[in-house]
Amino acid sequence: MLAGRTWEGLMTIRRAGFALLLLGASGVANAADPMLAQAEIEARAEAAARYLVATETAEGRFFYEFDFLRSHFTPDDNIVRQAGAGFVLNQFYFLSGKPGFAEPAARTIAYYETASVAVGDGLLPSEDGTPAGARAGAAALALLAELFHSRATGSDFRPDLREQWFRGLAAQQLPDGGIAQIPAETDADSYATGETWLALAHYADFAPDAAEVGAMLQRLEAGVMAKYLAAPDRMFAHWGMMAAAQRLATTGDVRYRGFLERFAGNYVDALMPSTDSGSNTCAALEGVIAATTALERHGVAELAATLRTRIEADLPENLRLQLAADSTRLAFGPGQYYEDPKLKNLAGAFRNGAYVLRARVDSTQHCLSALLLYRQLIEAPRGGKM
Repeated sequence: MLAGRTWEGLMTIRRAGFALLLLGASGVANAADPMLAQAEIEARAEAAARYLVATETAEGRFFYEFDFLRSHFTPDDNIVRQAGAGFVLNQFYFLSGKPGFAEPAARTIAYYETASVAVGDGLLPSEDGTPAGARAGAAALALLAELFHSRATGSDFRPDLREQWFRGLAAQQLPDGGIAQIPAETDADSYATGETWLALAHYADFAPDAAEVGAMLQRLEAGVMAKYLAAPDRMFAHWGMMAAAQRLATTGDVRYRGFLERFAGNYVDALMPSTDSGSNTCAALEGVIAATTALERHGVAELAATLRTRIEADLPENLRLQLAADSTRLAFGPGQYYEDPKLKNLAGAFRNGAYVLRARVDSTQHCLSALLLYRQLIEAPRGGKM
């Protein structure tokens, strides 16, 4: 059993060969000291995870978005973002090993099962319980949630669901390898394609002998890597970089390193959103952090150092969007403040932006993911190949 790990035990997991942690290459020393201490990263990550748990219902769904001015959660929802939050909560449970997160993490998977409908010979979670409301991206992220829960428990949690969500995704794969978001669509969706690539990358690492997974992954990569190098896309970018980093860790194949070198460098130069407007850019950061870790540990030190510079500039701006335990007052513009003692109830959440008085579930999800990835980045590999 792997449950009961502490943060300090992560290196034991690394030595056990778990490819998520982006080892499996010759160790390369970090180019610079980390901007944030490990203890602060862990505290902020746990606060974000606890906020997700605090806003989770008994059925496993998260309250979607808090409107500060109205002082309540909005009725809006999005099944893909719901699944994304569950994926990262299960990832946190695996990486931290904190047993108190086991039940809430498992509840998310039960919710995605309840929300799923038949598509092809598999399942896709649906917005409204109909095939028209089904979303491939939600299946990919639900699949990731199940994989991380299985990692956390050290045994198969719901292999039946894992297989059905995989088959639902397979039904959405188009001839060019890309993934259609909605059943019967004939065009690939950048979000769904990137999310599916990440899910398959982890699935192939979890079950390397799963022939159907390998075949679907091969079809996807054959078209998608060239497509997005030729026409980079912000919607695909963070998912694609995380997927390529995972594939590099799992296989050691230099073509994934080459993809990351070309894609990440261009993304930071031309496409990465700026924090100057006060936007929450954690989604962009999680991809760049994953790419940086992979490149550092596979000998691409110069580009990795350039990417680190951008990370160290942007991450603090995003961390200012997290509500502290003693929060009662928020600044949201020059001379503009919002004050409410109930803000303490939202401790750990990340706002949608510096000038936005809302906190949506995916804002916290992406920032929690970025924190988990940053923690991996600042841990220099110990010694040579592991």
